[in-house]
Order: sequence, then C-alpha cells, then structure tokens
Amino acid sequence: MSDPLLRVKEAHLAGRWYPADATTLASRLRELTASNGTARRATALLVPHGPLEQSGAVAGAAYAVVAPPRRAVVLAPSHLVSFAGACVLPVTGYRTPLGVVGVDGEAIAALARVDGVRANPAVFMREHAIEVQLPFLQTRAPGATLVPVLVGKLAPGGAAALAAAIRPLLDDETLLVVSSDLVHYGRRHGFLPVPPTDAAAVRATLRALDDEALGHIAAGDADAFAGWADATGATICGRQVIDVMLRALPPGARGECVARASSLDAVPEHDAVIGYGAVVFPRPA
Repeated sequence: MSDPLLRVKEAHLAGRWYPADATTLASRLRELTASNGTARRATALLVPHGPLEQSGAVAGAAYAVVAPPRRAVVLAPSHLVSFAGACVLPVTGYRTPLGVVGVDGEAIAALARVDGVRANPAVFMREHAIEVQLPFLQTRAPGATLVPVLVGKLAPGGAAALAAAIRPLLDDETLLVVSSDLVHYGRRHGFLPVPPTDAAAVRATLRALDDEALGHIAAGDADAFAGWADATGATICGRQVIDVMLRALPPGARGECVARASSLDAVPEHDAVIGYGAVVFPRPA
C-alpha cells in the first residue's frame, strides 16, 4: 500500500444525506448559510450532524454568523467504531461534491504524538459526523484546511487531556467545530423518559431537556454539563466531544444559542427523536 498521507478520503454520504450534484448542493448551502448581519470571529461552534434536510438549517445558522477561518478543527464522536481515546485522519484531503478540503498534515502529526491519540483512517471510513460539516465549511470558508478528530471512549480525565492537546491549535485563524446532536429519545437510543404514545409529552420533555443542555453548554460549564447528563441519563451522542470543547475554551468563555430544532420538525416520528442545537462561542475581544 502507498503512503497513507498521499490519499484523499472520498465522501460516502453524497446523494443520501445531502445532494450529490455540486450545483444543487452549493445552492442549498448558500441558502442555509445566508446572513443579514456582520460575521463575527469565533473560537468554537457546536453544530448538529443530521441529514441536511433535518438539521441543516440549525447548523447553517451557526456557520452564517461566523467569520471564515483559515483552519477548522472538527471534533466528532465515533458512531460506528468503538475505540479508546481519539483518532486523527492521516490523509491529504477529504473530497465532497464541492471539491477537496485539504487536511493540515502538520496538525495531524502533532496530535498523533499526543498520548491517547493515534492516526487511524479506518475509523473514519463510514463516519458521518465529520463529513456533514465539510460542505458548510467549503461554502463559508473556501480554502480552509481541516483537522479531523474522532473521539471514542475517554478515560476519567481524558477530556481534559484531549482539550489540552487541542488548545494550542486554536490560534486566531482556527475554528473549533464540535459536531454533536442533542438529546436522543426512544428505545433504539436507550432513553425513554416518557412513553412514545404521548406525542405532546415527548415533544415537551425533549424541548425542556435540550434547553437545559444548551444552557449548560452556552455557559461554558463543563462540570455542570457533565453533572446534568449523569443526573438525567439523557443520551447525547457527542457528550464527550462537548466536554472536550468546554474544557478547551478560554476561561470565562460564553456561548450563544443561535438555533435549535428536532427531528420532529422534519419527520413526525415520536418513537425516535433527535434534538439539534447550534451554539457560537465568540472570540474574546
């Protein structure tokens, strides 16, 4: 096999989670990221990673208000492969219908030298949480490079250690993009605080839980967020990556929730519901 750093990762969700036609995709992304205000510099974003027609408007609301970065560190949970620690993607680029996003090889190499982080392209092959962010980045920040990081199971103290490894990358031209949905409801997600037969209760309960989660996240309080998640048992796919983000932010950082929704807004299926939220952490003046 040739040197893995010579390879380009190909998209696998085009035509399923978002349009495969470049013109159609570009037009849709321009609509979703259109902004009437002045873009602001940000340290980090929390954005969802559902199919474009379910969570794209929420994600787009965050990307729309952020000044284009030179580099994006995209931190996401691993949904399909179980592993300890974190993995980086050792390739030179990641292709979508909008073209190839260049991967920052130096940043990848630096992270791969950190204890608990390793280069492993296999865990990225079918993962969706990073890929769905790329068309947004290509639309808002053409030419920005990518640092893709997938997070598996973190040992106690692992979130703080990974945050410490990522923090040096967060210079004035780098945006930390944390890809996570909010509360997952239903038997398939292992979280059923109210019966699915009561549609009104499902909607109200999940709205309240998402509000609580977003409140702790926007407050920049990693310990409060972790304590809330433990107390409620709420299933959030990116719980650990949100924890890493909150610990990587500058002291006193506060975020703003710019959009929120749920899968119920697109698909009225009360047996399985996923919450979506977008939080922007402005860069300190």
